[in-house]
Amino acid sequence: MLDLLIKEAKLNGRLTDIGITDGHISCVLENIEEAALSVINAKGRIVVPGFIDCHMHLDKVLLNEESVYVDGTGVEKGALTFERKKMFTVENITERAELIIKRAISAGTLAIRTNVDVDASVGLKGIEALIQLREKYRGIITLQVVAFAQEGVFFDHETQVLLGQAIQMGADMIGGHSTAKGEGEKHIDFILNLAQKYNIEADFHIDESGNRNHYLLPYLAKRMNELGLVGRVNAIHCCTLSSLNQDELEEALSLIETSQLKITVAPTAISTRNLAPVKRLIEKNITVGLGSDNIRDFFNPLGSGDIKQAALLLSYVQRFFSEDEVNQVWSMVTDSGASLLGLPNFKIEKNNVANLTILDAYSPKEVIAYTSPAVVIIRSGKLIQDTLRHFII
Repeated sequence: MLDLLIKEAKLNGRLTDIGITDGHISCVLENIEEAALSVINAKGRIVVPGFIDCHMHLDKVLLNEESVYVDGTGVEKGALTFERKKMFTVENITERAELIIKRAISAGTLAIRTNVDVDASVGLKGIEALIQLREKYRGIITLQVVAFAQEGVFFDHETQVLLGQAIQMGADMIGGHSTAKGEGEKHIDFILNLAQKYNIEADFHIDESGNRNHYLLPYLAKRMNELGLVGRVNAIHCCTLSSLNQDELEEALSLIETSQLKITVAPTAISTRNLAPVKRLIEKNITVGLGSDNIRDFFNPLGSGDIKQAALLLSYVQRFFSEDEVNQVWSMVTDSGASLLGLPNFKIEKNNVANLTILDAYSPKEVIAYTSPAVVIIRSGKLIQDTLRHFII
């Protein structure tokens, strides 16, 4: 007997039954007649394992609950954040981050990669808080914790040591910010050397300003090849790609291909600069994911932790309107996002862990257009959210 049977779910465009036993998918067939302890009829609604949010700053979410948002330059917002970080506690970070994690889970998110600031102003408080939350929610949502040099590496006498300590504490990877304090190539070298030393991946905010004077992607790609880190770095933003002429862009795309650099786009960045040309990246079969980025903090007063909002925003800004283009955006928050984060066995297939999310929609286009809610959420075979059987429509 099955523990749980999902009937008539739309999987990859086809109505499908899905059987779950002992926390795993035991069968995926057009029609399953085996008895089950519990049955949910999806009635043609779309099912996915869950959504992937490739970039967030969970340690800084909801700062607008504590201070009114004041518009300003990126430098000014960074300065406000730096001063506020001095007042952070592990408890405060945990409380704010957990609220957004819960919202993300309820929206259907299965995995989040979060950058967590590490420097003398905040120490390792954010790392401690997010590692605790990672373990608390293991089996419900995957949290990848990045020890992030937001402020730079060489501006104080502590950050270099703290980054190594963060990795030893259990941070999943190391994160860099190539334009911080004008550190540029020296910063990139330090972060990549740490990644090599600890055999972990690196996550880089790079070419974030869109300014050609900050164009460091070629140097990053070159150093990845030299240090044996091909395919082990994710580049966030890459806004300067939108400022290149056609020949320069082709050269950049070639460098990305050769280094197997993965790219995360945060569509909310459109409020201050152009985004990387996502369609051109996809044409080159480059792995691309989407991220929510800042959520209700000093950089962005909006956002909720639902990555479907970012998918809708990108669709408008770069005109992902045709069926094929909608499916490309869909992949960025599902399959491609999972590949970027290195998540194994992501698909809904026999013997995989039973992670399923049923949306109140019947196609990817509907999910993106309506930012459709998750009506059923199953994680590791356990039903953690079910509003479907209470709908009277």
